[in-house]
Amino acid sequence: MDAAAALYVSDLDFTLLRSDATLSARTVEVLNRLVADGVPFTYATARSYLSSRRVTAALDLALPLVTYGGTVIADPHDGAPLHVEGMPPEVVTTILDAARDVGIEPIVYAMEGGRDRVRWHAESSSSGVRWYVAHREGDPRLAPLRSWNDVDAASIFYITLIDTRERLEALRTDLAEALAGCAHFLSLDGYMNEHWLEIHADTGTKARAVRRLAGSLSVERIVAFGDNHNDVPLFEVADETCAVANAVPELRAIATHVIGANDADGVADWLAARFAPVVG
Repeated sequence: MDAAAALYVSDLDFTLLRSDATLSARTVEVLNRLVADGVPFTYATARSYLSSRRVTAALDLALPLVTYGGTVIADPHDGAPLHVEGMPPEVVTTILDAARDVGIEPIVYAMEGGRDRVRWHAESSSSGVRWYVAHREGDPRLAPLRSWNDVDAASIFYITLIDTRERLEALRTDLAEALAGCAHFLSLDGYMNEHWLEIHADTGTKARAVRRLAGSLSVERIVAFGDNHNDVPLFEVADETCAVANAVPELRAIATHVIGANDADGVADWLAARFAPVVG
């Protein structure tokens, strides 16, 4: 098989990563062999560059990385943003005001000085915000706010809201008009067992970013791997799709293949079988 015939793109959490958010030795070995042989492989994740590279540092990736759900395409070596899809500031303001009005404290991601920053109200009492910040100790992106007036709405490209499913669904319904031009995904976070509503520009999805990357590489096809609802748009534009066995039913239903689970090296084993002469 011609390695340059397709771009191979995998989601990270609960797809390429095991359930403890680590890469197995098997996955690292297979992917590094394939990349060294010229197979175009990268990942598309809701994580930032910094967060994703902390768990994928053992991978010797050469292609740009799709981060923040597709809103930022980043250099694989230093995380410099190569392409950013922003949100209209008036939409950002509407979403933030509505969330705070019902007692849901936002976490926002802003591009400031050419780098991404994580912003939240320093005095937030939200358990979701506290968990998020506590699990990113030492993250240089962290920049708490004393007032929401201290961040420029025009710099914000991604919003995360953490709460119960019921409250987030109600908020999303109330914001239907403002969200008409946004991509928004409500899903259960597998690490903290709370629901996350993630919002960004509808032009900044994994699907759009991967198609943009594929075009720049002049590849003929896209092969995608995923597990969750936010992978559905990517699956819809890919030519071949692989849902890991632990994927949500909606994704498995539209996948070309259902492969092994994330904890059983599903992605690595499928790629090893496809590129058997390379992996051995």
